Amino acid sequence: MKLYIAQYIENLLRKAEYEHDKETGSWCASIKDLPGAYAQADTVEKVREQLTEVIEDYILVSLQEKHPLPGFKRLPLKVYA
Repeated sequence: MKLYIAQYIENLLRKAEYEHDKETGSWCASIKDLPGAYAQADTVEKVREQLTEVIEDYILVSLQEKHPLPGFKRLPLKVYA
């Protein structure tokens, strides 16, 4: 069973836009749904790893600041007595 947060990150990574910068020889990645979420590295694999870390940080800061996460579905909480 996958954690919902892991699915959320995977879905965001699928929406990521990748671009190769010929001038620097590096790969850039961003996600429109997450303003400021950007990563740059020498390979697609590395930029994807970095973007995953950026998403994780974005989630943590958003939760700390009580900001909504784009596309994150609120699940009903179960209360156990």
